[in-house]
Amino acid sequence: MNKQTIITILFALVAMAGQGQVKPDTITINFQLSSKVQGEKATVVYPDFMTFDTSVLHPVTDSEGRWTVQIPTYRPLHIQMWDDNKIQGVVWGALNLYCRPGTVADILLDDINDHCIFTGENAEVHNAQIAYPLKIKDFHGKMFDMPMQEAAKAIRRIHEQNHHRIDSLCTAYPDLPRGYVEILNALVGYGFGMDMTQNVLGHFSERIEDIMAQGLTTMPKEYIDLLNEVETHELFHPQGMISGDAVTYFRDVINLESMKQKGVIGIGLDDVDDMGLELITRVYPITIIDSLDVSDDVREMMKIYYYLDKCGDEMMTAERDAFLRKHLKANSYGILMGYLENKKVMFSAPAEEETGTLTEATLDSLTDGQKIFRKLILPYRGRVIYIDVWGTWCGPCREEMEHLPKLHETLNGLPVTYMYLANNSPKELWKKSAVRYGLDCTDCVNLRLPNSQQQAIEEYLGLKGYPTYVLVAPDGTIVNNNAPRPSEASRVRDAIQKLTEKSK
Repeated sequence: MNKQTIITILFALVAMAGQGQVKPDTITINFQLSSKVQGEKATVVYPDFMTFDTSVLHPVTDSEGRWTVQIPTYRPLHIQMWDDNKIQGVVWGALNLYCRPGTVADILLDDINDHCIFTGENAEVHNAQIAYPLKIKDFHGKMFDMPMQEAAKAIRRIHEQNHHRIDSLCTAYPDLPRGYVEILNALVGYGFGMDMTQNVLGHFSERIEDIMAQGLTTMPKEYIDLLNEVETHELFHPQGMISGDAVTYFRDVINLESMKQKGVIGIGLDDVDDMGLELITRVYPITIIDSLDVSDDVREMMKIYYYLDKCGDEMMTAERDAFLRKHLKANSYGILMGYLENKKVMFSAPAEEETGTLTEATLDSLTDGQKIFRKLILPYRGRVIYIDVWGTWCGPCREEMEHLPKLHETLNGLPVTYMYLANNSPKELWKKSAVRYGLDCTDCVNLRLPNSQQQAIEEYLGLKGYPTYVLVAPDGTIVNNNAPRPSEASRVRDAIQKLTEKSK
């Protein structure tokens, strides 16, 4: 089952559930290649409201050089498109579409004369970005190489330069569509907020132990002053762009607001036994999200994201249901319930007939993420499987692996298999890491799959970042795709013990 099918099922489930008035609409994209070449593959990438992840489609041109895709959505989307085959003469590169639900984008790609023309409701903005392209600069990832105030000056300078470039473009072309100018300004605000927030959080995190050692329980004024420069309501695209960066921003803003409003003491997570409801209500109080100057749409996304981030796909309890009903609007509650119900079905143990089919199939013959995953875990039925999705390039992944000896010691005697799935990791580094971290020990399965299969698995699991830990019950059911980390060894043991007791 591919991701597009899963999303379609999600919409159907929510509609049948009748929770609120959840009525997803459709964005239609009609593409025409003027040379009428058949078999050219494109990539269409768009954000998924629920998982805060990207969904990917790969339409292929027919004999007339055409393809059509329909994207179900509850809200405006930022959609990206590009040509996978790099047709000679085509210079359009990645196209950014900003589409409202219920609208149509008609695209004529003149690959003979290197020209792209949009028609339809969103055409004016789309044609303007092609005719008058403007790359928005940012400072992502560079602020940690310099002191916080110095980085803040650099971020302000880039922010001013971006606005100056927009003003210059508007002066040179006074008839620019207003929607295109709004998009450019929103992207500039988003980049500034993202950079400044990460600058404050990153540097504050480095100093938090020293600050607490001085007896301080609140965030020092120098950090708060920088945060006050960030207007949170500017930082989200007016057309509803949701991306990995937006999720990072959600997390950073709430962390910082928690420290600002509640103080530094008590923010740590080590003393929290239930990383589900209690974490949301106590460590990340819902009042923090309600206090932010953001639109209701963004506020609902933040609440849903934090629920999924802390509770994952764990069983819905009466307490959690009451919590969600209280804090979410009817539409958002319905969307979330449909999503969780779909995950429950999708992550369930394979049927007996499917198990027989998978046993006979070879791994390299499989392309569907669900089937690949079930094939991998099939030999270990009857045991709990603790899966680590990581990469040799990922610093947090390597930091967590330093805790593996203690984890293995803590789980000693339990029927658990450790499975490591390496993302985009060079073969030699992967081999060295296996030796360094003991990934080839007893009860360990260390895998480096082809990129296409690894990506398919990650899409099936709904990964939001690296590392990600997944718990699989002895019958093959995925019970948590956001499981505790190796550094939380006692929590991992508690979760595994519950699964082993249930299976008896």
